[in-house]
Amino acid sequence: MCYQLFMHRAETVILKLTAPTANKRAWLVETAQAFRDGVGMVLGVAESENTSSRAKLHNACYAAIREKTGLPSDYARMVVNAGVALARSYWGLRKGKRRAGFPKVGKSQGIGLGVNAYAILKRGERFFLRASTGKRGQYKWLPLSVPVHLASKLQFVHGDAKLFQRGADWYVMLPLRLPHTPAVRDGGPTVLGVDLGVVKLMTVLTPDGVRIWNGLPVRHRRERFAAVRRRLQKHRRTDRVLRQGGRERRWMHDLNHKLSRELVDLARFYPNAVIAFEQLDGIRDRVRGSKKFNRMMSSWTFRDLVDKVRYKAEAAGVEVVFVDPRKTSQTCHRCGHATRSNRASQAEFRCVNCGFRTNADWNAATNIAAAPVCLAAGAD
Repeated sequence: MCYQLFMHRAETVILKLTAPTANKRAWLVETAQAFRDGVGMVLGVAESENTSSRAKLHNACYAAIREKTGLPSDYARMVVNAGVALARSYWGLRKGKRRAGFPKVGKSQGIGLGVNAYAILKRGERFFLRASTGKRGQYKWLPLSVPVHLASKLQFVHGDAKLFQRGADWYVMLPLRLPHTPAVRDGGPTVLGVDLGVVKLMTVLTPDGVRIWNGLPVRHRRERFAAVRRRLQKHRRTDRVLRQGGRERRWMHDLNHKLSRELVDLARFYPNAVIAFEQLDGIRDRVRGSKKFNRMMSSWTFRDLVDKVRYKAEAAGVEVVFVDPRKTSQTCHRCGHATRSNRASQAEFRCVNCGFRTNADWNAATNIAAAPVCLAAGAD
């Protein structure tokens, strides 16, 4: 077994600003408008020059942003970054041969806070976001509503942040870089083998048996999303297709959060728990089926699910490992015979050597749990 320790983990927290005064609210609104104007300038150049190069857009726009919007240097840098991100999302869609109009700046753009433009400070029992105004020694002190369970984490704020408005309220999105100290444990590991799929979202082998997350309701909902997109595409409603795609992505993101939390909570019941996945590289090529199944497989966010499991598991003191995926679904865990003929169907495993029959996902999860593991960045 080989070990690679992860010394830090990244998280993001969103905190609400506590009732900004009229003066502070006016500053937020004014700065947000200036930020949108600057991003619009960057997008204008990106479209006319047919580029999303950060260096080219910075050289073309930075000075003009400073002059026309009055934003300080670190805010202007974040304006360029925001414009580059929007332009690259557009070129990415075009590269994938998807129809899309060139992006425009919306009211939800918010204010990018460069690492040098803000600080999180504590006065007494209250936390504040101290935002630079660009004038020496002048700041806006914005009080934050901080839940008790997040208070200790704010000392680890690290990186660029973002202020944004939802309805009448303002929020700040803060990046965290949390230290990770591997737990010292007695005894051997308890390995939980996890097989990911579409028909069965997760099949997990535990010391107490097998736990299965049925993917049928999820599959039905995704088929409804696909049917709506096809109908909209037929009527060339590209705007609504994109909106529908965003709705599906948000739903999948939320679903992966729930699945990852349930898996980590399950692992915490066992001593020295280790969650074992297959290496994700090439998973869509290894698992093939009908046209509809392949479409579901190609669009399912396996990597996002594993990433969510990793950071939740790390916070809970549970290790996550990755095993060699070769033959895990074709090998009989009873006799060790490996051949493609062992897979009688997508759901059934039947060993041609010893005659052992079982559910294919259960057999794969058993092989994953028994495989040699390496604590490496497997999903990266």
